[in-house]
Amino acid sequence: MQPLSRLDRYLCRSALTAAATVLLALLSLIACFALFEELDERQGAYGLAAATWYVLLTLPRRTYEILPYVLFLGSLISLGRLAAQSELVAMRAAGVSVHRLGGALAWPVGLAWLLGAAVDEWAVPASEALAESHKARVLHGNQHIEPRGGYWYREGPLYMHVQALDDDGGLLGVRQYWLNEDGGLGLTRLAARAEYQGVDADGGGRWLLRDGTQTTLGDERAALDAFGQLAWRSQLDPALLSERVLVDADKLSLSDLRRQILYMEREGLDATSQRLALWSKYFQPVATLGLAMLALAFVLGPLRELGAGVRVTVGVIVGLCFKYLQDLFAPMSAVYELPAPLAVGLPIALCWAVAIWGIRRAA
Repeated sequence: MQPLSRLDRYLCRSALTAAATVLLALLSLIACFALFEELDERQGAYGLAAATWYVLLTLPRRTYEILPYVLFLGSLISLGRLAAQSELVAMRAAGVSVHRLGGALAWPVGLAWLLGAAVDEWAVPASEALAESHKARVLHGNQHIEPRGGYWYREGPLYMHVQALDDDGGLLGVRQYWLNEDGGLGLTRLAARAEYQGVDADGGGRWLLRDGTQTTLGDERAALDAFGQLAWRSQLDPALLSERVLVDADKLSLSDLRRQILYMEREGLDATSQRLALWSKYFQPVATLGLAMLALAFVLGPLRELGAGVRVTVGVIVGLCFKYLQDLFAPMSAVYELPAPLAVGLPIALCWAVAIWGIRRAA
């Protein structure tokens, strides 16, 4: 692999500097608006300090979400500045092709995306889970997590409702409903808590239900029995049912999304939102690079002679249009049963088509 030339390093430094400035400005605005929104939910102890901590914990996720648009605006601003100073004209006159400019621009975009992907995979899920659990604990004034309305889990004939989660991975307020072979209700269990005991030799999980009652329903009578502890085997593990139940699908890591999709497919549940989130993460580097190439096409074409203010305005409008297209095609995956890769990839393909057309015209 050849080292970067002086031209590549110059364009890389220019694009990253502009992108960092845009990121700081956008993230500051987004954090302020997010803080105002959180303060609207002010309840009891959830005041300014708690809301500020919540917003700070969500900043890694917000950074990853706006990264493609930050790199697009950064590329547009840096290339526009080079065009305004006639540096792009000098480069072209020296024999630098449009494709070479695009290749040089791909370096900072790829580097920034790699850093963003690392943050999204390892920092975002943990910070989001911490943020949501912090908010839930402050609002409820206790040391355990209470998802709004509790959490439902299905596994074969079992339908289970969990009221809350504790810090040790245990389940609080457990209600289990077991169906019989005819599809009717055959057994119910109520337990104060369930504790995870580890994994069996066959890969199944071992749980222990504590302080509860079990009701067996027959054709003519029901038998109620109390128990201090009762063993229960399940495929459920604390990694699936943890603080991440509070986190939306698009805020999870790739590994968490794959785990959820496998579970939902195994139980015959609808995993459309999880598949869309997974493929959005797969396609994000393609989308980010496509927006950067679109910025190059704009600067070499219709925005070449315009001022920085106009370029930024056009960049914001184009970025919003791209996001609205993504938000439009995502629900179509559920309504019209489009495959998730197609629903996510169509706006990106359109972006690339416009970028290639513009670059070819400029070349």
